[in-house]
Amino acid sequence: MFEGFKQSRIVVDGVGLNVKVAGSGPAVVLIHGYPQTHHTWQYVAPIIAEGRTVVVPDLRGYGDSDCPPSDADHRAYSKRTMANDIVGIMSLLGFEKFAIISHDRGARVGYRLTLDHPERVTGYMSLDVMPTHEMWAVTNKDSAIGGFHWSFLAQPSPQPETLIGHDPDHWCTWLHKSWAAPSFEFDPAAMSEYTRAFRNPDVIRGTCEDYRAGATRDDEDDLENLRNGHKITCPVVCLWGNARAKGGPRLASPLDIWGKWCAGSVTGEGVATSGHFLPEEAPDIVIDWAKKFLTETI
Repeated sequence: MFEGFKQSRIVVDGVGLNVKVAGSGPAVVLIHGYPQTHHTWQYVAPIIAEGRTVVVPDLRGYGDSDCPPSDADHRAYSKRTMANDIVGIMSLLGFEKFAIISHDRGARVGYRLTLDHPERVTGYMSLDVMPTHEMWAVTNKDSAIGGFHWSFLAQPSPQPETLIGHDPDHWCTWLHKSWAAPSFEFDPAAMSEYTRAFRNPDVIRGTCEDYRAGATRDDEDDLENLRNGHKITCPVVCLWGNARAKGGPRLASPLDIWGKWCAGSVTGEGVATSGHFLPEEAPDIVIDWAKKFLTETI
């Protein structure tokens, strides 16, 4: 996987982050989600790297990046803090401006980055994500069952850590199967990386902290932006999967929802053949959209 990519460890504010880089030219950063690592981009990254510099990190608390200590207010794993990690990586690599293609929790980091550092982002592409505040706002019986992990992982430590830690392989593989299209089979090498990461108790803790931040700091930061009318100013593309077996709440109109958060227009589509994991389930569609998006933004 990732032939031609150079792996390195980049330290930002004392946190070591696992990063792969390839290509040359304008920069784009690919940000993964839960319960995954940067390996979710194995099909997309090499193609996007043709004529561009592609940066593929593991978020703090995930994969082979550091898992900083937890803090009482969950700011250490907030999307604002994770966004600052990405800004730090790109600055150390010499890129003042870059595009973002991001999935799941990584897409939450991505839109927070566009809001907090608009001068750095040329364009933002979201895969199967709505803003965090919007997700909490539509919580009902169906979303509470399909997206149970939002509230489960946000429970106080060490409850979810203890339960997941009893069989992390089962947890990780079951979530992948539940959120993908019913007939989809993941690449065994990638799945091996995801389960390997989850055998690390610190990764279990760090990823739970991600969701604790989502239920507190991230929601508060989103709400503050809504109240202040602070919107995303760069071009935005939104793709989502329509074939998941199970999962979180499905909002009626993703493009309309994103439109509330953006100063300009939002383009995108639902992918009928894909569940939640678009970079692996529908890489050709993601690549097609990404090429057009990147041509227009960097």
